[in-house]
Amino acid sequence: MKSTNKLIWLISVAFIYWITLSIGAYADDTSLHADSINYRAYLGIVPASMINIDPRLVDGDTSLHGGAGKQVSGTYHVMVAIYDRGSNERISDATVIAKVRPKKILDRNAEVKPLERMVTSGQVTYGNYFRFQGKGKYEIEAKIYESDKNGYEEVEFTYTIK
Repeated sequence: MKSTNKLIWLISVAFIYWITLSIGAYADDTSLHADSINYRAYLGIVPASMINIDPRLVDGDTSLHGGAGKQVSGTYHVMVAIYDRGSNERISDATVIAKVRPKKILDRNAEVKPLERMVTSGQVTYGNYFRFQGKGKYEIEAKIYESDKNGYEEVEFTYTIK
């Protein structure tokens, strides 16, 4: 009798594990974190309409990417915080170019812009406004260039507008 209970218990655990993995496969693949060889990046996205005050850019400019109040409906502020993977130090002197596009086979219209260095909660992040064309999944690619390194590294995110 003990071995039958043990077998039922093992089958139950295996079934629950299988169900958990199956449900996870259907979840959104939205990720707010991405790694490259040398960088760890975190993504933040908010509707432009939620930004009441323009954060200050690193160079002291008070007009964030042309101004928060000048953005049209469907515009979001895309922000990326970048860290060195080895030292876990914040990267504050990079040039970052982002590409945002719908994750659809037939609609590959991309918007490409530099992410400007800005100060958020006393830390340097990189951001700009992008127009999202309605609900759905979007690919966000960020190319990270540092002056003391050759070339760039890329991090990729998938984000869902619901």
